[in-house]
Amino acid sequence: MLQRHRQVRSLRRYISVPASPAGQEGTRLALLVVALALLLLPAWQDVTAATLGEAVDTALALAEQGQRVDAQRAVGDAVRKKARGLLAENPALRVKLLSDELTGDQGAYEVEAMVDLPLLLPGQRSARFALADATGAAAEALRARLRWEMAGMVRELTWEAALAAGRLRQAEAALAAAEVLEATVAKRESAGELARLDLLLARQDTLARQSELAAARADHAEAMAAYRALTSLAELPVPLTETAAVTPEAVAAGSPADTPNAGGGKGLPAPIAQSHPLLASLEQGVARARAERGRVSADRRGSPLLSLGVKHARADRNSPEDDALQLELSLPFGLGSTSAPALAEAEQGVTDQLAELQQARREVARNIAAAGAAVSGAQQQLTAARERVDVTERALDLARRAFDLGEGDLTALLRAQERAREARLDLALRQLAQGRAISRLNQALGVLPE
Repeated sequence: MLQRHRQVRSLRRYISVPASPAGQEGTRLALLVVALALLLLPAWQDVTAATLGEAVDTALALAEQGQRVDAQRAVGDAVRKKARGLLAENPALRVKLLSDELTGDQGAYEVEAMVDLPLLLPGQRSARFALADATGAAAEALRARLRWEMAGMVRELTWEAALAAGRLRQAEAALAAAEVLEATVAKRESAGELARLDLLLARQDTLARQSELAAARADHAEAMAAYRALTSLAELPVPLTETAAVTPEAVAAGSPADTPNAGGGKGLPAPIAQSHPLLASLEQGVARARAERGRVSADRRGSPLLSLGVKHARADRNSPEDDALQLELSLPFGLGSTSAPALAEAEQGVTDQLAELQQARREVARNIAAAGAAVSGAQQQLTAARERVDVTERALDLARRAFDLGEGDLTALLRAQERAREARLDLALRQLAQGRAISRLNQALGVLPE
């Protein structure tokens, strides 16, 4: 907003104010129109690039993944609501009629109306509360897991676009250098210092760089289109690079607090095993399966049935009518053979969740180790790329001087220029590759972007 006011004041200096009052009114109106136009500039001029965390949140909202969390939380709320009540199942109405109208027809009859209430035992109620708590915790863990999964997709597409942008910049720089060289060769060819063949070679190099630039633009456009389709954002996150949560050396060395895995040896460092969104979600899944097993175990005895009702009866037409209240209590006998299938199925659910958790722990450990090694390798490659650029730049400088002095031919200069271009491109890509390797390490560690 302050910048727009400055633009209005800047425009005022370039508008000459007439001396007549009418002219002054017209100028004031014109300035007002300009000020309003500046205030109504497109909103994108004031929009700054989003952070990585904001890009992930935007992608999550676009994918509508929050509905899965809300649905699971609704399940937990429903179980909790049922646990707060008194009934285990729906109540039922029973009506019974006895009459001698078709037998003796003495006017005897009996009418009963009963309401059956399946009661929830204290142990069943506590088991349902535990299941509701486990379901709610699983929903929150699912929210973090979905954000982590989306962060992985956003990170990959972000770095694909960044690498494509790096190739595009290098292609533009290479074309500019080729055009400058072609112009120099053209001047010297016109002056008779170089042969026509040298100009054709320079022109061929320029055309090759133009083709590379066109391909780089297409790749960059494709990468940005994929990023926009996922996040609906037109700009890459800022800052692009991340700080590694754990050094590659620490990943390679492991930790004394490593948790053992199912295959023996070292597993995951304790902090990672506790905070990783995927593992936390699966652990909550195990807790929910165990709570479900507890609910099934509590229900194996059945629910007592309390029946309340009234009775209206008459012995014959000459007898008075009698009214009475009725109370019945039915206690079920829980048989092991009856509840065994449900208990076995609940136990299988716990076993499946534990197996999935163990497999995920091994997979996460492998991913962390691979990502740590990739970061170390990327750092070594970056060091070598810097040395290569230094050597090729010195060789190019010597080749250019020799060509300018007439001591070297164009072929040697083009070859030195190509090697220098490849070295610069490799350095730029190695720098981006190091950033991507750190991003992948954070993803493997379960670090959520902010």
